[in-house]
Amino acid sequence: MFGLHKIHSKLLYKYMLSYLLMFFIPLVFMSVIIYQNSVVSLREGIEQSNIDKLNQVKNLTDDRMEELEKLAVRISYDHRLSPYMVNDGFYGKEAIEELNKYKANSSIIKELFLYYHGDTKIYSSNGSYSFKTFEQTYRFDQSEKKKISKALESNLPIVFPAESVTVKNNEKERLITYLHPTSRNTATPYGAVIYLIEESAITGSIKDILGDFQGNAYIFDENKNILTSNLNSIGKTDIKKLEKIDKSGVSSVNHKGNEYSVVSVKSEISGWTFVTVMPTDQFFSKVINLQKFLTLLLISIVLTGSGAAILLARNQYRPIHNLLDFITKNNHRVYDINNSNELETIQVTVAKVLKDHESLSEKMDIQAPFVRDQYLMRMLNGHLTDDNEINSLLDSLGIVMKSDQYFVVLVSFNKEFPQKREEIIRFLSFLTFNEATSYGVEVGYKDAIALIISIDQSVENSVGPRKIVPEIKCLLEKNFKFEPIISVGNLYYEKSKINRSFIEALAALENRFMNDRDSITYFEDISSRPERTIGYPKEEQIKFVQSLKQGDQIVAIETIKYMFESVANKELSVQMIKCLCFDIINTVLKVAVEIGLDDQTQDINRVVEFNSIGDLEKNLYPIIIDICNEVERRNENNNSKLCNEIISHINDNFSNYDLSLENIAQKFKLSTSYLSRFLKEQTGVTFTQYVWHLRIEEVKRLLAETDETIKNIVLKAGYIDVANFTRKFKKTEGVTPGQYRNLYASRNNQTQPNLENDKHFRG
Repeated sequence: MFGLHKIHSKLLYKYMLSYLLMFFIPLVFMSVIIYQNSVVSLREGIEQSNIDKLNQVKNLTDDRMEELEKLAVRISYDHRLSPYMVNDGFYGKEAIEELNKYKANSSIIKELFLYYHGDTKIYSSNGSYSFKTFEQTYRFDQSEKKKISKALESNLPIVFPAESVTVKNNEKERLITYLHPTSRNTATPYGAVIYLIEESAITGSIKDILGDFQGNAYIFDENKNILTSNLNSIGKTDIKKLEKIDKSGVSSVNHKGNEYSVVSVKSEISGWTFVTVMPTDQFFSKVINLQKFLTLLLISIVLTGSGAAILLARNQYRPIHNLLDFITKNNHRVYDINNSNELETIQVTVAKVLKDHESLSEKMDIQAPFVRDQYLMRMLNGHLTDDNEINSLLDSLGIVMKSDQYFVVLVSFNKEFPQKREEIIRFLSFLTFNEATSYGVEVGYKDAIALIISIDQSVENSVGPRKIVPEIKCLLEKNFKFEPIISVGNLYYEKSKINRSFIEALAALENRFMNDRDSITYFEDISSRPERTIGYPKEEQIKFVQSLKQGDQIVAIETIKYMFESVANKELSVQMIKCLCFDIINTVLKVAVEIGLDDQTQDINRVVEFNSIGDLEKNLYPIIIDICNEVERRNENNNSKLCNEIISHINDNFSNYDLSLENIAQKFKLSTSYLSRFLKEQTGVTFTQYVWHLRIEEVKRLLAETDETIKNIVLKAGYIDVANFTRKFKKTEGVTPGQYRNLYASRNNQTQPNLENDKHFRG
């Protein structure tokens, strides 16, 4: 199937066998466990449910009997029911009414009687009776009558089983007789309270609690006499067998060849035993049905699973086979594949992938600050113009900016504090205020750090640059004891225009000579200086010059367009407009000469020959674009030259153990953070990764070409801690330096005989 019949692999057959075992062994165990647990659990649940119901019957019966006992005690202490009061002609009626109230306290009492020793009468809620009248009204069986008469003189409560009693209307009722002696602060009773209880009141409550129970229910007293019973369709069970049941729980009895399940509960209060009897098949009908269902289900699973296990095993082996082919063709570091188990080969490869993934994650964590700084520089240089793209990149880098206003602050270093340079850069990399956040990045020129500050204007009493910037200045003076030179760009409402604020901040920094050295220069203040402008705002000219120096085409064209519009909108003479146009031309040429772009002035004749402002604007655009492109090209060349010098220095000195990013930064007059980011941008790897690559390649070369000790080789490569280098070498190469040398030697030994045989054959 699927071409696997052409593959002769023991793993395939082992795989098929393992799938069969994996299917059947758990299936057998789980089937037995599930079968036993489900049946036992269901059986226990059924038993416990019946026990709980029977306990409810017991508790209800105990509660009612306790009520009757309490009634008897209350009657014995009721002064209105004393022998004198009940026999008194005047108070006797009140006593009878009191008995009627006691009778109403219990719903199971058919009638209540009060008897005093030596008295010829018996008293009830309906009045007093002579014994003869009582016997005529309630005609008990002769033997039962004698038992009741004898029990009237008893010192203990006595309950007589339910019997059929003929009442005065010749109606027969099954009644339970309960006699409770009455005493008042003495151990010797002076009378008794007689309760006639309807059996239906007891059996009715049993039926209500047991619900759709179809068996028999019995209540035995402490002498194993049946007090009452509720018989259903199964007929009367062998009572003698039931009388032998002493413990609470579930048991079984056999009666006339049929097995019955018996549930019994004994009351600790009354000593009575409550018993239910039900045919076992009916009692455990749900268990029997579950057993049949599980048996059929198991058979069907075994029949279908046998074929499915084999088919699944073969289908699952196909990806392993394909993956093994892929590894064999693409992984050149796999050795002895034919002698290895396919799964072991895959395991080794996956382990290598996971190891590489872990290493990549570590590299990403290390490179995260470089990516952040590079992204912030792209924003400052105007390389990102779409707000949606900017927001997406911000989210991916975890940079949170407020959503209303943005501006850029330049903090220029004081040359007198080089030792605090790195600390200041780290301090300014991220700052938070109540309504603003600030992200700092070293720009690499002007010896300054650019802070991109975002403000949330939705908060009441929101702040602006003139409140936030002095706070930054105070923080620097407080923490580093130095007075910064700060310039501030204007506010913008779009992230894509942050580069404009950056150019304005650069322009303000160049024009700071108008202020004190330690003052804060705001770009917006440049236009407010008491200088009279004729054509266009002075700050726009400054911004235009700075955009050309930065090579920002978008801002440069946008600014010069605004300058021409300002000139055109002013009511000036033609001569004055021409002078202003020549001033703009002169500004462009001065910038070109200042930054060393003399070749951009060759087309000056074509530029100065213009008939309108539109012609001049159109002719200047190509020159502006050429200047910006040339600035970017020179920046790239300068970066490339600087990178070559730094790389050359690292290549020449990588074996020095004291080679560090700080030393190189000091040599090339750069900060370590900027140098680190610069190297990452230019080479694609960090300084540590680049130096490690040079050193490990040198170690591998010396291991293969020389017989020097590993310790000397490691020391020559620039490492002092040999043990630490060995661990890192094994993590990178998968083997220790000693194993690498042996592996390289074994490869040479395998190759040399082949060369000798070739020579001998050719000879």
